[in-house]
Amino acid sequence: MSKILIIVETAKGNIVGITKECISTARQLAVDLSAELEGVLLGHEVADLAVEATKYGLKKIYKIDDPQLAGVNILYHTRTLEALIKELDPKIVIAGASLYGQELMPRLAARFNSAMFPSVKKLKIDGDELEATHALFEEKLFAEMEGGLANLNFITVASGNTAEAERDDSLTGEIAEFSPVIEDSDRREVFVEEKIAKVSVDITKAKLLVSGGRGVGSKEKFAIIFESAKQMGGEVGASRAAVDAGWVPYDHEIGQTGKSVTPDFYIACGISGAIQHLVGMRNSKTIIAINTDEEAPILEVAHYAIIGDLHEVLPELTKRI
Repeated sequence: MSKILIIVETAKGNIVGITKECISTARQLAVDLSAELEGVLLGHEVADLAVEATKYGLKKIYKIDDPQLAGVNILYHTRTLEALIKELDPKIVIAGASLYGQELMPRLAARFNSAMFPSVKKLKIDGDELEATHALFEEKLFAEMEGGLANLNFITVASGNTAEAERDDSLTGEIAEFSPVIEDSDRREVFVEEKIAKVSVDITKAKLLVSGGRGVGSKEKFAIIFESAKQMGGEVGASRAAVDAGWVPYDHEIGQTGKSVTPDFYIACGISGAIQHLVGMRNSKTIIAINTDEEAPILEVAHYAIIGDLHEVLPELTKRI
């Protein structure tokens, strides 16, 4: 049976959200190709994470656990994954379009002289062809890419386009050991220590987001956004204008220079809807826009629009949710 291989990325002792999006994206491909969905996990002391990865539907996990893999030396990862891929001969290799995935996957594609599909929004199988959609110029244009399934294809999946795979503790999978392959020429970097930036909130996992923009008015007035989000059981988002003004920390920024989110409900308050912001939230399941401007661009993507003063509308809306 053919294989689709997911490169499992971790951070702070957890499987990152973009990997779970990759699994969701790959599931239909696996059905269409009658392929097994497998994963590979590199790192040090990652046995528990390997077991956890099987709970997201990966039938087999190749665990590559070695002290030399503490931290990320991209050359170690590239060489080791090259050896594993040669042994497994998968049809497709998928990673998230994170900093890690964007550095790793082109290296692998070059070593195999294979097609590389970067930062894809959509994937599908059409006969013997793999078709992918890639956004250009802040989603003003879309490129359609094709690759033959007779050859190996490498893919990075853009975040915010697919819901994360849900953990199911009833699922089980096989854990297989694989040894790292490292050559002297790879030893150009030395891992010293890992420092994780403090993040006040992870808005990418929120099911409900109340976001504020320049139209909120001031840092003091932004309190209504925080209070409403708290009462609704959600998190706070913000446009770049609100972040640049110092009204809210960068961790809350949504858009091209911030995070991409796909909550069940996205409530945009005083946000005009510049394309840089829309690319980060347009895939939300339900978008509610509150704005005094009837021609605000965000109304074009909103499922529901409320024309009015957010400071009057939002408290009433909060009561009804």
